[in-house]
Amino acid sequence: MKPIYFPTTYVSPSAAAAMRALFPSVVTCQPFAGRLPPDMRTLQESGFLDVLTPVAGGEQRLDDMVREFRQWGRLHADGAGLHAAFWCQRLQADSLAEDGSSSQLVSQIKSRLIPARGPTESDRLMPARVFLHLAQEFDRQRCEIQQDMARHETLSAEFLHALTGEHAPSAGGRNQGPAGGPAGHEDHLWESRLAAWARLFLCHPYPSPVFVTSSAAVVDHVIASVPQALRLLPAALEMLAHPPVAVGHPSPHDVMPRLVEFAASPLSLLEKQFVTDTPDAPGARGAGLDVFVLPEADPTQVFARFLTGVPDECQRRPDERPWRHTVLVRVPLALVPGDGGTMPIVY
Repeated sequence: MKPIYFPTTYVSPSAAAAMRALFPSVVTCQPFAGRLPPDMRTLQESGFLDVLTPVAGGEQRLDDMVREFRQWGRLHADGAGLHAAFWCQRLQADSLAEDGSSSQLVSQIKSRLIPARGPTESDRLMPARVFLHLAQEFDRQRCEIQQDMARHETLSAEFLHALTGEHAPSAGGRNQGPAGGPAGHEDHLWESRLAAWARLFLCHPYPSPVFVTSSAAVVDHVIASVPQALRLLPAALEMLAHPPVAVGHPSPHDVMPRLVEFAASPLSLLEKQFVTDTPDAPGARGAGLDVFVLPEADPTQVFARFLTGVPDECQRRPDERPWRHTVLVRVPLALVPGDGGTMPIVY
């Protein structure tokens, strides 16, 4: 059993490095088969990334729709193409959005590309799948830009040192995100990402109670959607993240068994390690690792709250039982040499 990375479908080098410190492998939910970016394929081949594709088919329709979006971006967003279409927030996943939203743009595109017939499961999910694919491409491009700028800054500093013998001043003021950590792109349109991801995931849920994200905004929103949330106390969190290791017997760290134990335990057994979480409590949610338990809520119940309109039927295996609790883990992005994750994103 593995944790599930959500709601973004692009796993950046910074996100992968952060999760590898805790898990030997994670699951990612992908909207289309065979469309992984090259860096994610490398993670998959290494065994770290387990790819889940809940809905099959539709790749040709995806190509046609992306072509239409690119054309829209060129005509309506200063000629910047697909990136502008996403940046201008024209691509939403809400099927009940107001007039002029991109979900209607999806519908208009589909009406030209799909013969008139009754909607299949793939058709109903196509707007969410296309949105997640475009969000992935957006994240990948932003990550590449950050990497290029980081490399440029490094080369400039080396050139200055070679010419003058001086070291360039720290880039802390210009290229650092909050608290000197890497700035993520996953918070851009995060509500739409969460809604689209939930609709796709709930078609064929992966049987795990543990969900991992690097987005503080997503954590806050998920916690606000449930009646109660429990937060792992600092001492227990430290023991979870840095357990004692016997001298001479190093082993790969894996917190998953402990998190699964949290998901299955009666509340009475969690009282000594957890405290009721409130967003305004001092120090309740820090900038580092955080673990939350959403009590008496199976993952399918938690994520069904973010669906709009009529929910798609959730498919469970006959032998699959609901979990007692859902476990939510926030893992801050790690600094990776050459990743460029320290450049702030200005929205």
